[in-house]
Amino acid sequence: MLLIIPSIDLTNGHALRCVMGVPGTERLYSELSDHPVELAQLWRRENAKCIHVTDLDSWKGADTTANIATAIAMQKAVDIPIQLLTRQPTVSAYRSLLEAGIYRVGVSSVVFTDPDGVRELIDEYGSSRVIFGVRAHNGDVDCGQSVGMVADEEFIRAAYELGGRRIVYTEVDWEGKLTGEDLDVIIRIASVAKVRITMAGGIASPQHLWMLQNSVPRNVDSVVIGRAMYENRFPCQNIWRSIEAELEPEIHAHAHEVGQQSSISKLGGDF
Repeated sequence: MLLIIPSIDLTNGHALRCVMGVPGTERLYSELSDHPVELAQLWRRENAKCIHVTDLDSWKGADTTANIATAIAMQKAVDIPIQLLTRQPTVSAYRSLLEAGIYRVGVSSVVFTDPDGVRELIDEYGSSRVIFGVRAHNGDVDCGQSVGMVADEEFIRAAYELGGRRIVYTEVDWEGKLTGEDLDVIIRIASVAKVRITMAGGIASPQHLWMLQNSVPRNVDSVVIGRAMYENRFPCQNIWRSIEAELEPEIHAHAHEVGQQSSISKLGGDF
């Protein structure tokens, strides 16, 4: 069974998307994009086992300070892993994120600019907490000015050689399009190395999920879903939204409570 991971995209410390609610929940959802920590708490209440957070500004070369602070606050507010995909210039920057409490970081261009540092980071924190983010376009991965474009298969092999055992893979043309994922691409990258794969982007419906569940190789074990979840495209979400409408005052009363951070970094297993 594929694990479903809700996605939160951050820009300047704010969430890019906001949940569409049912009548009566306008107050609950209208400002969630300005309060991504509460958005993370919402996904946790709806039984998320992990939350995927993308630092969009890091791919634009913009200041990521606000996004990083928000991701750390998210991790403190929920008792499940925050999986942060961000393009940082140094391994030490990723180490700082892990030291600050982020459970899992997805590294990118440092695979080629500091491979020894990445290997040491994995040795220190383990391959469950240090994973690899692949944002491809037509099979190529933009690894920044210092590296340039790298074939996705080359990236995956390099990650595996450094001790990586999980990648999060998306084709940027899938993101936010609700067009489904290209099964041929999934099968191709799944055969490159013995890594577990989380696919991201493109999922629009339960039918897409069922297709993937029945068709993908075994090492593809999870999917990150963004827009479709925000638009309530899955039947169970109607139940959640109705309950949230009834509990709206209580949810707001406790929205700013922060959970205990101490145990999250000690979680075992891959998720």
